[in-house]
Order: sequence, then structure tokens, then C-alpha cells
Amino acid sequence: MELVEPQINQSMNTKPIPKGVPVEGDMTKALDARFLNSIVLQGALDKTGKDTLDVTIDRVEFHELLKYENGSKDANAYLLYFKGSDKPLKLAKANIKRLIAQHGTIGEGWHGKPVSLCLEQDRRPDLGGRLGPCVRVKYTPTQYKRA
Repeated sequence: MELVEPQINQSMNTKPIPKGVPVEGDMTKALDARFLNSIVLQGALDKTGKDTLDVTIDRVEFHELLKYENGSKDANAYLLYFKGSDKPLKLAKANIKRLIAQHGTIGEGWHGKPVSLCLEQDRRPDLGGRLGPCVRVKYTPTQYKRA
């Protein structure tokens, strides 16, 4: 039996795709994310050549109902803002626990405190519970000092 390679029917392709411009450089600029996510952090880490990104906490905000651009919603969400960035990190329990271990239980006491952000593999709800890269506050086992 002879194998015949399927032919692509050119007549179905009435309007060819015009030639685009080759892209080089930072592809994270193409994202329209309002929040810090693993892809944006990966881009920042690639630029610095480091495994962590050192940032300073600007503020923590609580939202009873957080609405996303895709229509989904989160109840009782905490957003962590950093100095010099307009992209907050939505705090998962793992990051809240790490921040408490480093800077205490009072959120207002976190303002101006340094933290390091890194990527870790963990189960992600947006991936159906599969493992994927997550933005994490790097765990540093230090005892915080009360102000």
C-alpha cells in the first residue's frame, strides 16, 4: 500500500495571511494582565538573570468582590501592591502565611517591608488542579520584629 501525503486545498484559502513583522525581545509586553502573574514575573526574572525579584510592599487592599476581565469573580480577595508597579499580586493563602511569618500579622505593618518574589510549582485552579508555575513570596525563616 502506498502512502499518499494529503494536499492542502489552496482554493479554500481565499485570503492569505499577510506577512507580519518578525518579533524579537520581551513578549510579556503583549499581555494585558491587570495582576502580577507567573508569566510577567518570569519576564522580569529573565531580564535580571536572577531566581528572585526583590520588591518593597506599598500596601495591602481587601476586596469583598473582585471582578476579573473574563467575567469570573473572587470573594474576599487581598491584593498586595508593590512600590513602582501598578500590577498587584492576588494573595493566596501560601503567600499570606509567608508574609505573616516574615512581617507579622498586622497588614498595615507590611508597608515599606522588603520581600523577594519567586516562581514555584504548585497546583493551580486555573489549570484544573494541575501543577504550574505560581508567584510566591520567597520563604525566609526569620523571626519578625514588632514595630
